[in-house]
Amino acid sequence: MRFVTLAILATTTLASAPSFAQSNTYITAGYDHLHTKKTDTGTLNGRVGYQFSPNIGLEGEGGIGIKEDKVNGVKVRTRGTLGAFGVASIPVGDSLSIFGRAGYVHRWTEAKGDASLLKKQGYKSKDDDGSFAIGVGGQYMLDDSNGVRLDYTRYTKDKGADGITASYVRKF
Repeated sequence: MRFVTLAILATTTLASAPSFAQSNTYITAGYDHLHTKKTDTGTLNGRVGYQFSPNIGLEGEGGIGIKEDKVNGVKVRTRGTLGAFGVASIPVGDSLSIFGRAGYVHRWTEAKGDASLLKKQGYKSKDDDGSFAIGVGGQYMLDDSNGVRLDYTRYTKDKGADGITASYVRKF
């Protein structure tokens, strides 16, 4: 009986996979500028998302640090990010939608410089921590498959940080 149940589940999953991939799945690729009270860093950012309806979806994101900042002799950079968000969208027209998103992001940062400078300025040489995040944005589709997206995200860790991301969107 267990084998039959697993076979049915596998068949159902494989049968629904083409519709999953063709209708509501999207990816984005872009630049995320992260601003804190002390630094400005940036990542090359990518997202994979799925819209369950025109209004509700989930997305995962990851980033690789590409821009560092130097503050009072200390180099600071984001090494990478990994996060997941729930997304609520409102179509404003055929091509334009606005959205809000809330989730959790894990960020790996690194500071390099003289040990006394790091301690004096309150930096850790490596920081590996997460943050709840909430944001808003807009997306404009150029055609059925290609578009652009701009969003703002507020990260709550410590005194907070602000992220602004500009991305290319591809729907499948």
